[in-house]
Amino acid sequence: MRRASTSVLTGAAVLLCVAAIRAETPPPSEVTRTSRPVRLLRSWEETVKLPGDREYPRKVEIVFDYSQGYAFELTVNSAGQVVKREKLGAGHPAPSREEIDEAFQIVRHEADYQRIFQRFNVVLEGGFVLLETPDKRCGPGTRCLRVFLLSSDRAGTIRQAVVDLVKREVVYPDFVPEPWRAPK
Repeated sequence: MRRASTSVLTGAAVLLCVAAIRAETPPPSEVTRTSRPVRLLRSWEETVKLPGDREYPRKVEIVFDYSQGYAFELTVNSAGQVVKREKLGAGHPAPSREEIDEAFQIVRHEADYQRIFQRFNVVLEGGFVLLETPDKRCGPGTRCLRVFLLSSDRAGTIRQAVVDLVKREVVYPDFVPEPWRAPK
């Protein structure tokens, strides 16, 4: 009798966990490379091998939730259900091409840069994640990307901007990185 009640409780706990995961994460079919508040950054399919030579396919999706300011790794079973949701560390993962393109678009439409774009044939580069301490504009919960405004021959930097994709705005219009100091 005790084993039956334990397995029923374990089964109920698993169902509650799966329900909680589903409630926090939109269905994978609704998450795309340009959707918001959750955006698909990358995905791949793989096969997991279990004891007894059983294999089952799964899909892994890396998404960024702009409403929470964090990225998650989702594991999706063959039925399309999210079975695991793991929060990734701050500053991870690397930005997707779509995120970089969005940061470039925000810079192109920033009023402060219109004279620069009119005067020079600007080339945009970058897309590196900037993560700062909690007291700064690009602290935890942000998705800040550095964007370099380069001369047309790429020989010189005209300006360096930082875009927060959570806020969808330029947070540092003329960014100058702090000098690097070796840890003591």
